[in-house]
Amino acid sequence: MVKKTENTFSKIINNFDSLDSNASADLKRILNNYPYFQCASAYYLKTLKAQQKDSYNYLLPKTALITFDRSKLREWLFDINKSKSKSNTKKEKYSFLDWFDVISNDNQSVDEKFNLIDKFIKNLPKIEIKEEYNSKSKIEIESKIGDELITETLAKVYIKQEKFEKAIKAYEILSLKYPKKSSFFANQINFIKKLKNKD
Repeated sequence: MVKKTENTFSKIINNFDSLDSNASADLKRILNNYPYFQCASAYYLKTLKAQQKDSYNYLLPKTALITFDRSKLREWLFDINKSKSKSNTKKEKYSFLDWFDVISNDNQSVDEKFNLIDKFIKNLPKIEIKEEYNSKSKIEIESKIGDELITETLAKVYIKQEKFEKAIKAYEILSLKYPKKSSFFANQINFIKKLKNKD
């Protein structure tokens, strides 16, 4: 079985035509027996791409995972070496896995960016603000809390912060939200009023 597969694969490589459907079928049979055979997977992927098969998008991530150098796989699939010699103006679409290779090849620009940041830190530029500067827009922050956000814990926090009016308002809202506990909340409001009168 191994010799037959070996002979078939050798013939495919020696006379490779990506549009040959027989070669594609043979490669598929080889991959069914040897699913991690990277070279056969790359050749089969090339035939799927050339024949514009839907299974190309399915097999691409699997082949990329078992490939040692994905940049070589990309060159093989897209004939990058040939297209570079023809023209450099053609834009190339990358798959998700290909972007890792593109990013890793961009080390020089990353180093330049780090150098720029280091230079900025060394210079320590400071922004000077004039004292007579007045902002044209006045920002007012309203801290209104919606009734649905009022809780007993919030009311207790208001008491600890000595914001008695807000605490009373919170307990009034809670007594409306939870009528079964309204007598408890009424007692709390009376307690807060006593605290408020002490001050």
